[in-house]
Amino acid sequence: MTTIDSDIADMQCWLMRMAQRKWGKSGSETARIFHEYDVLGYIRDLYGILHLSSYDSALKDIEGYLMHKGALG
Repeated sequence: MTTIDSDIADMQCWLMRMAQRKWGKSGSETARIFHEYDVLGYIRDLYGILHLSSYDSALKDIEGYLMHKGALG
């Protein structure tokens, strides 16, 4: 695993845990949402931009993405 892959995986894990706490959902329910809407792929694809801001800002971006997809509302 390259350093960038490790950094991306770290961000994915942190954001999933942050989302779980913020949304008040179980780990499995949060994982289901992340899987169904390919949030991990979204984080991977946009890591170059997302890592420039705070994790709170990245989570807000993910929430906007999920609202656009109809997953949150």
